[in-house]
Amino acid sequence: MRERIIVFVLFMSGFVFMARAQHDNKVVADSLYNDKAAKADWDMSLAFKSQNVFRGLLPSASPAMATQAGVIWGDWIFGMYGGVGLNGVYQETDFILVYRQPRFNVHLEYYYNFTQGITDIPDPSGIFDFNKQTTRGLLDLIVNVQLDNAGHWHLKSSTLVFGRDNELEYIQAGNELISYRGAQRYTQYLALEYGWYWGDNKVKAHVGGAFSLHDPTGAHFYGAKPGFNDIGIAFTRKIKVGENARLPVKVAAVVNPLADRSYLTFSVDLIQLSKL
Repeated sequence: MRERIIVFVLFMSGFVFMARAQHDNKVVADSLYNDKAAKADWDMSLAFKSQNVFRGLLPSASPAMATQAGVIWGDWIFGMYGGVGLNGVYQETDFILVYRQPRFNVHLEYYYNFTQGITDIPDPSGIFDFNKQTTRGLLDLIVNVQLDNAGHWHLKSSTLVFGRDNELEYIQAGNELISYRGAQRYTQYLALEYGWYWGDNKVKAHVGGAFSLHDPTGAHFYGAKPGFNDIGIAFTRKIKVGENARLPVKVAAVVNPLADRSYLTFSVDLIQLSKL
């Protein structure tokens, strides 16, 4: 009960403080927002992705559309992300609260995936279900730090503090096995990134790995043992379309050594609207 109350308070604080979303593996650009806004601003975007790859995992193997919208107020940003697979299988809705400063930002991101078969719970029980045994939600505490003055080196820390990141046990109930969620694993993901920039072009390389804070030698959200789950490089270029329009296009290659998988993805930012 105490965990549910804490999660509910953190979640609702996103609506109170009006912050914005940022999913670096789910949108084309690293930021679709005007980070220099002094008081208030808003942003909406629509992107197409050949696949949805997230930290070496594959939430959607089919092409997907990604929508996000955010409101900026001073140092606080509140936003929402929505993803849907074109085959009708993948569906996700996220809420994100961000506190930002020039060299770092802190996120609370609440992911909720409606996709059938993605967890030990066959059917989604609702986006506001904070029961540890039945929720499909994940609460992620993220810290991003710019390591150098030029903005080339970045460090990301992500800790899953609540939700479907548990040690699983199975109990025999008649003729079926029922899952029981045990200790929270508190999966820790760390990634180091370097970016090159020239004109409208950008190349970013990153190396990311994960382990469980609960059991550093055991399984975690991204794999069965600690190790590197997200190594990749991405090339982004803005392509001129007409007189005044430019579309950011990104091609990214990602390797997941823990799962022995690799992906090559294409994404394009179709629509971006920003207004003070």
